[in-house]
Amino acid sequence: MNKLLKKLAAGLFTSALLFAAAPVFASGNDGFYADMDSGLAAAKKSDKGVLIFITQQGEDELSSSFMETVRSEEVQKQLGDYVLVGMDFSQAAFEKTVVRDVDSPENQQAAKTAADVMQKNSRFAALINPEFTPAVYLFTADGYYVSHLVLKGDEKAEAFMAALKADEVKFNALRQMVAKTKTGKPLEKVAAIDEIFEATQPEYRFFLIDLVNEAISLDKKNKSGLMSKYIITRTEYDAMVCFYDNDAPGAVNAYVKAAKEKFLSAEEKQQAYYMAALVMVKSGGQESLPIIITYLEKSLAAAPKSAVASKVKENLDYFKDYQAKMNTAAAEAGAAQSGGKN
Repeated sequence: MNKLLKKLAAGLFTSALLFAAAPVFASGNDGFYADMDSGLAAAKKSDKGVLIFITQQGEDELSSSFMETVRSEEVQKQLGDYVLVGMDFSQAAFEKTVVRDVDSPENQQAAKTAADVMQKNSRFAALINPEFTPAVYLFTADGYYVSHLVLKGDEKAEAFMAALKADEVKFNALRQMVAKTKTGKPLEKVAAIDEIFEATQPEYRFFLIDLVNEAISLDKKNKSGLMSKYIITRTEYDAMVCFYDNDAPGAVNAYVKAAKEKFLSAEEKQQAYYMAALVMVKSGGQESLPIIITYLEKSLAAAPKSAVASKVKENLDYFKDYQAKMNTAAAEAGAAQSGGKN
């Protein structure tokens, strides 16, 4: 198995090359859809489950042999209740996206379309965070994560179908929980959403973002007492999307906005301001020092006796000291320059 993350992480948020890959599969090609959006659109029409296959065919022998198994008639005839989405991150897929001046307009457009598709798939990969290929994930038609199928990658038809059937119980249980979010009074819907939220592993809760936003909208006065965790989840999602789009200021704004939410605890506001400062440290230059110090001051003031307050103060003192040294150096340089002119 190859570690897909090594390829994706080598510039996930900054490298334009990441957007230049395209999946091998497409709608109408062996029954696979090219991306999550098109797969979900098809699944919603018949309320089917969605199976996402992440591969590196041609580079990872297991990916290639496994997909041969999946494409086999023995397996395909048993997948009628599912929509299939194929995302291939192989070098061959990358090469299909290169726009060449000598290509025909049709081929150039095909390469651009492939790059657009891969941008979607790369975003999905950033969310799902696959460690190895091949990897198979099961989702509902609403786009909610159900499971990561337990596979070694060398399974034949019977073993693959057994792994899928083992997760059908989770799939049906989640569908029933989703149905409960469609009816009832606002707080009843919030409770139904929370059942799904708590049943979903934390690393996959970003896929619940529409339910998270719905819960916030349904309970604007926080009568459920649950809004802080939904606001935090929304903030983390917004910040992650901003990072992916190379929008560090947007990520900072997401954390600062969260820090001003009245339903967050003092400690949660402290963390939000601290994250805003951290993003500034990683993305800004020396000109960012004043705002970094401001956010750290607000972080410390939010909860001065918290368990992490000492760490916040340590960072605050460091940047204040650094700023003082920079100011002294600038003043000395200015004085030297003035003296030289005289």
